[in-house]
Amino acid sequence: MRLAALATILCFGLAGCISSGETPEWFAQRSAENDEGYPSLRSVPTGTDANVDAAHWAAVEADVVAAGQAVRTNPRAQPATATESPAEFLEEARQDLEETRQSHEPN
Repeated sequence: MRLAALATILCFGLAGCISSGETPEWFAQRSAENDEGYPSLRSVPTGTDANVDAAHWAAVEADVVAAGQAVRTNPRAQPATATESPAEFLEEARQDLEETRQSHEPN
């Protein structure tokens, strides 16, 4: 029963789409605008402009390795010490905030 009702609804829906032989004016205008905006596949370049110079990529690799080393040697990259407790960190942060707040207050 449900299958028959679904098939009937689909048939009527498709018939409504197919029966109108003309496209609405707004759709034809929008379709024409979209067709003008698409590039031609013939204009796609077939060659490549990739840089295959080994010396260039060796220099790029050296720059990346140097940047990675700089990141690894930065003190902020070191893991937190297990001896510092969260309570100590919070107390230091509160003190820093209070010092900053006091330095911005007019005397």
